[in-house]
Amino acid sequence: MTTALKTVLTRTPARARPAPETPHPRSTPDRVADAISKGILMRRFTVGQRLVEADLTRDLGVSRSTVREALRILASSGVVDLTPHRGAVIRSLTREDAASLLGVLEVLSGLAARLAAANIHREGNAKRFEAAAQKLVSARTPEALDRVLDERANYYKVMFEIADSSELDRVLPQARAHLFRAQFYHSLTTADLKAMVAEYRAITEAILEGDESKAESRMRRHLQKTGERTLPRMSAFALA
Repeated sequence: MTTALKTVLTRTPARARPAPETPHPRSTPDRVADAISKGILMRRFTVGQRLVEADLTRDLGVSRSTVREALRILASSGVVDLTPHRGAVIRSLTREDAASLLGVLEVLSGLAARLAAANIHREGNAKRFEAAAQKLVSARTPEALDRVLDERANYYKVMFEIADSSELDRVLPQARAHLFRAQFYHSLTTADLKAMVAEYRAITEAILEGDESKAESRMRRHLQKTGERTLPRMSAFALA
């Protein structure tokens, strides 16, 4: 966990956007919060787990005050609960939480797919997106299907980069999306994963064709289908 989290914390961003008039580099607490969020996505941390400040301080090589501020950022994003004498605990989404989150993600991801389709013919974008999508849309064996849930994180990352909208990035509830994906990781069946692959294949085709309307509608339908696959199963989990 130590090496992986430090890699997330120190990695240089894949792209550099034009600097705003007054640069505001992301603070270390923001980057620590991102590292923890990605640790949740990759299931290094689990729902209901208590995040120990001393362990995070050691593993990430930052001060305790930085870790505390990062945990406050995650609490404000609805990813962890901060309680006296217990500290930070990774939240468990309720059915209402998940439904609301999926509604927001449907709109924002649909817009990202539309913008990615609009920008796909810019130099290098099609090649980058094809590379990000390749393992995801070609998964057919059980081993490949097991990796679908991890491959899609990079798929969305590249899609949003190609969409190239700082405002969209700013409002995206990415940490909550990571929490949702991690929470339902073990509940999806092989049939679910095959359906997801088919949906991502259709989205990818639309984006690579530069068909903005089709890309948006297919992405929105994918998020709707995600809700149909996951929300009915919420009662099977002990959710607070």
